[in-house]
Amino acid sequence: MGVAIPNASTMNWFQFRGITNELDSNLASTDYRQFTVSKTGEFNFKIADINTNIKIVDQNNKVVAEAKAKNESAQTSAKLGPGTYTAVISQAVRGVNEREYTLDITERQSVMMVGSGAQMKGIARAVVGNDSGVQKHSLTVAQGGEFVGNMSLPYTRWAVMSKEGKVVASGDTMDPAKSGEDMLKKPSFKIEPGQYELVIVPPKNVVGEIPYQLNFVQKVAKSPDDTSEERPFDKIMREREARLKQWAAEDANKSSSTSKTTPYKMSLLA
Repeated sequence: MGVAIPNASTMNWFQFRGITNELDSNLASTDYRQFTVSKTGEFNFKIADINTNIKIVDQNNKVVAEAKAKNESAQTSAKLGPGTYTAVISQAVRGVNEREYTLDITERQSVMMVGSGAQMKGIARAVVGNDSGVQKHSLTVAQGGEFVGNMSLPYTRWAVMSKEGKVVASGDTMDPAKSGEDMLKKPSFKIEPGQYELVIVPPKNVVGEIPYQLNFVQKVAKSPDDTSEERPFDKIMREREARLKQWAAEDANKSSSTSKTTPYKMSLLA
């Protein structure tokens, strides 16, 4: 009975583990693993073993992605269309044979953020084996600004990372009581235009497949706790209210003064 070929389009993560026990044309110790893609998408490929190279080859023997792990793990990503692909794992050092390797393959999305915000739609799936459940995606910020993040999936963490690995923004839905919280009351973050990585950690006890959304909304309204500059409209309304109170107070004083100096007395007729 043959080994089933994994479909990268139906899993958020899968892993190839094996041994490089064949020699390629350059006499490098190599192993070959196949996987399929049923719908166009972008995928991450990470090799965890040092001095190990990976190439992703399509059906026409064209290299669509490659990475070389020297003194640390290495990863690359590629947008793939439907078809069958081969992962070629080889040793960088000649003469090193029968060496174990681990290759992780994960789904990757490309999210575009503009002035009004951005939206990412994903699927959380049950984790299997050593799967950490972590999803990594590309985030391109075309227009920076101040935003609020809102995740629809409970018990989930998310973070926006810079190229240097710095956390630019983060959030979670670990407290179900805050699930219906007004977005204007949620913490906001400022982000500059550029390329970022969006990291999402769904809960591990997912049953089946659960669609989710992560929305980034531009912060434009003023919350009660906001101490930023007053909006022109708010200023007009505040000054108008102050004038009305002042006029009402002046009218009350005039009425009181007039009643005290009245030269005649009113009496009720029987």
